[in-house]
Amino acid sequence: MQRVVSKGENEMPNLDLLRSIAVLLVVVEHTLLAMHYHWIGFVNIAWLGVFGVFMFFVHTSLVLMWSLDRKPNILGFYIRRFFRIYPLAIAAILLTVLFHIPTMHNVDGDTFFAMPKMSNLISNLLLVQNMHFHGDILGVMWSLPVEVDMYLLLPFLFFFLRHKFEVGPILFLWCAAVFYATSESSNPFPVFIPYFLPGVLAYVLFRKVHPRLPAYLMPVLIAVLLSCFMCRPSWQLGWPLTLMLGASLPLFRQIRTKWLMRASHEIARYSYGVYLAHPFCIVIGVNLLYGYNLAIRIAAILLPMALIVVVFYHLLEKPMMNLGARLAARVEKRLAQTAAVAQ
Repeated sequence: MQRVVSKGENEMPNLDLLRSIAVLLVVVEHTLLAMHYHWIGFVNIAWLGVFGVFMFFVHTSLVLMWSLDRKPNILGFYIRRFFRIYPLAIAAILLTVLFHIPTMHNVDGDTFFAMPKMSNLISNLLLVQNMHFHGDILGVMWSLPVEVDMYLLLPFLFFFLRHKFEVGPILFLWCAAVFYATSESSNPFPVFIPYFLPGVLAYVLFRKVHPRLPAYLMPVLIAVLLSCFMCRPSWQLGWPLTLMLGASLPLFRQIRTKWLMRASHEIARYSYGVYLAHPFCIVIGVNLLYGYNLAIRIAAILLPMALIVVVFYHLLEKPMMNLGARLAARVEKRLAQTAAVAQ
C-alpha cells in the first residue's frame, strides 16, 4: 500500500530546514570570499555555496513535482513559475543596472559594476544568459537559467511517473544523465540534470516509504554530505551526494522542535529574496564599512538584508505569486470547460 503524504510545505518542516541550510551556505560563502577568506584549512570556500545550490535543485524538483501533483496542468504550471521567479529577478537586475550597484563577480571576491551590453541585459532579464554564454549581471543568478531550463523537463517527468511510481526508471534516467553529462562538453546544462533528478526520486519515495529515522539525523546527514563534498569538491562529486540526499529525505521523521521549525520556515519563506539581495548587502558590510570591527560589518550585512527581503517579499514577491496563481487558475478553469464541451 502506497503512503500518501501531505504536500503542503508548512507540513514538511524538514524541507524548510533543507532550504534554509542551502541559502545560508550561499550567504556564508559569498561573505567570506568578499572578505578575501578563500581557504579555511584545506577547505576551498568557493565551493561552499555551490553545494547549497545543489541542495536547492533537489528541493526545487521535489516541491515542483508535488505542485504538479496538485494541479497537473502544464500551462498553469508555467504561469505560476513565471510569476514566482521572474519578477524579483528582473527587479534585482534593473536595480543593479540603473543604480550602477557594485557586486561580487568572481571567487577572488572582486566587487565592481560593469555596464552590460543591451544583448546581455535582455538575456539576463529573460534568464537565458546561459544559452548565449553571456555573463551574469548579478553573479548569484547563474543558477536561475538552469532552473528555467529544468522547468521544461519536470512536467514530462511528472506525467511519465504519475501512473506508476517506480524507483527503477528514475535511477536509470539519473545514470543516463550522468553518462551524457560526462561525455557532453559543448552544452553545460546536462551537468545539472543529475542534481534535479534526486528530487524526483524523493517524490517517488515519499509515496513508498514510511519515515523511521529520527529528525535530528537529517542535519547530521547534510553535514556529512557537505563534509565529503568539501574534501574534494567538483561538479561530478555532487551527483552521487545529491542522489544520497534525495533518496534519504523521505526516511526522516519531521522535525518538531518549535524554535527550529519557526526559524526554518521564516528563512525558507524569504530565501529567494535572501539569495538575490545578499550580494548588495555584502557590499555595505564588506566594502563601505571596511576597517570597522567584524561585528559591525556582519550586522551591516544582516540587518539591511532582513529589511530588504521582507519589504520586497510583501510588496513584490508575494503579490506576483498571488497574481500568477489567479491567472493560472483562470487558465486551468477555461481549459477544463473547453475539454468538457469537447466531450
